[in-house]
Amino acid sequence: KQWYQRRVRVLYVSGSIPVDSIRKPQNSSEIHAFYRQYVAKNIPVKITGCIDQWNALDKWDDQYLIDRIGGCDVTVAITPNGLADAIHEQKFTLPYEMTMKFREFLAELQNPREDRVLYLQKQNDSFNSEFAFLLEDIESDPAWANDVFQISPDAVNFWMGDSRAISSLHKDPYENVYSVVRGRKRFTLFPPTDRPLIPYRHFPIWRYSADGSLHPEGEESVQWIDLDQRNPLLGAPAGTHPVVVEVTAGETLYLPSMWFHHVQQSHGTIAVNHWYDIDYGPAYGVFEVLDTLTREPIEDSF
Repeated sequence: KQWYQRRVRVLYVSGSIPVDSIRKPQNSSEIHAFYRQYVAKNIPVKITGCIDQWNALDKWDDQYLIDRIGGCDVTVAITPNGLADAIHEQKFTLPYEMTMKFREFLAELQNPREDRVLYLQKQNDSFNSEFAFLLEDIESDPAWANDVFQISPDAVNFWMGDSRAISSLHKDPYENVYSVVRGRKRFTLFPPTDRPLIPYRHFPIWRYSADGSLHPEGEESVQWIDLDQRNPLLGAPAGTHPVVVEVTAGETLYLPSMWFHHVQQSHGTIAVNHWYDIDYGPAYGVFEVLDTLTREPIEDSF
């Protein structure tokens, strides 16, 4: 690992990784510059101006949302502690999922219960499947990002929830264009080149029930990151390169594929993200080889 730490900067990581803040690229020259500086180098950047034209910025208060989608069914992830898809009591815990009317979700979000935490976190193109009545308020197919990646997004997702709900440290095989419409998000990021230093373990998969109790979800296990689920900076291994980014209403984060990220939010934050398929080129191959070479036999500890 010491050898790796001395040489990892060859890939792109120096002693620290500043996250720039820039304006949205406006023309082909700026689009190409954005691609060269950030996408090709797999470096995150915070962007302003991407959603200035969205009606959502001005309209999405609680009353407007009730008027537009209050009677619509939405899929809600429910846990007693905000730890969905995370490690709790040496188990990988999945949320209890239920369908409720959006107005019911919002009523509980406005008056949260101590014993359960709600989060709209359904993925797989949740905006188009459950929030289609709000499509006129956003740009579901953003031209500037389509020009950058030369494709349309694979999925557009809607996020809203309790401040106690967190997304534990993980990585995604997508280019992520993540826009905050209301509130703020706090991203704790680790670059893909930190993979040899980030500890994984196998955990049994359990799922929460409606009453908040846990029950086994089959007999399989999942490999997950074994760092503090609420704050991965606590106990982060020496030699890693964490960076914290605050994204507030009207701002967008370009989060490159394969970056580890942990996400927290203020209460009632609303965000929309666009997932773009990645270029399965040499960089992806390098990180896959790196991941494979740094895996070690993991003894069952449960």
